[in-house]
Amino acid sequence: MTAALRAVAREAGVTARVHATRLAGPPGTVALDDAEPVAIASLYKLPLALVWADLVTAGRLAADAPVRLPASSRMPGPTGVAMLLDDVVLTARDTVRLMLAVSDNACGDALLALVGRERAHERLAELGLPATLVRQGSADETRVLLRDTGTATWAGAQRALADPDRAAGTTQYDPALASAATAAELGQVLRLLWLRHGQAYDLVRDALAHQAWRHRVGSGFPHDDVALHGKTGTLGRLRHEAAVVGFPHEHPVGVVVLTWAARPERHLPGVDAAIGELARLATGPLRMPDDETG
Repeated sequence: MTAALRAVAREAGVTARVHATRLAGPPGTVALDDAEPVAIASLYKLPLALVWADLVTAGRLAADAPVRLPASSRMPGPTGVAMLLDDVVLTARDTVRLMLAVSDNACGDALLALVGRERAHERLAELGLPATLVRQGSADETRVLLRDTGTATWAGAQRALADPDRAAGTTQYDPALASAATAAELGQVLRLLWLRHGQAYDLVRDALAHQAWRHRVGSGFPHDDVALHGKTGTLGRLRHEAAVVGFPHEHPVGVVVLTWAARPERHLPGVDAAIGELARLATGPLRMPDDETG
């Protein structure tokens, strides 16, 4: 299996970290270099959502608390509230839904401010996830990108990172400076979200089921009856996804694929397809009927 995963990654021109685990039934795991910390871009929103759900369940945050996102101070972006022009007020739970379903950068920043970095790291450490670090939200990430690329706008920074003739880099590729995690720990985040009971966890799982993009892990499971719950992360050469794959009448399988592309272009459909193939290969040996007699 390791050789097969490496062959897919090599063919696509990526370095891959893979972790797949059965989320119910007998334990089972498939892994490829899953203990190496990497920068995770907007995939930081997944462990942040877990911490939020824990705090709501413990009564330390209210799920329906109002969250104000003034147009003058929020992070711009291509989706959700981040692309709107006027002031917006949401509940915390709707903020979480947009943060996960369409990777809304403004909502991610607002939720991180609500939870707090120190409280997030404290809770993640308590959960046994010391390498999962939510160091910053999208606004701080963008400020670093503008500095590193010498550009004036988010769009300009993205173009600079994607230019094969410029070879621009950024400290946001460095797991020692950016939000970071290992594939194995993100697999544990999925496990915790799937095994815990309560309305806050239900809300997070439902938001992941509404993810707008199915071109990565989803490309490996092009079937109407396969349930997918996922969150992507993308920045320059980084293309990631953490997802739960549910075949009918089988135990769900969590799969995390973190990649670093050799080429910088923004549109690399071969890499996205490879993420789907890596997920399919890693999930295959873990498939098992949820009724052991079946």
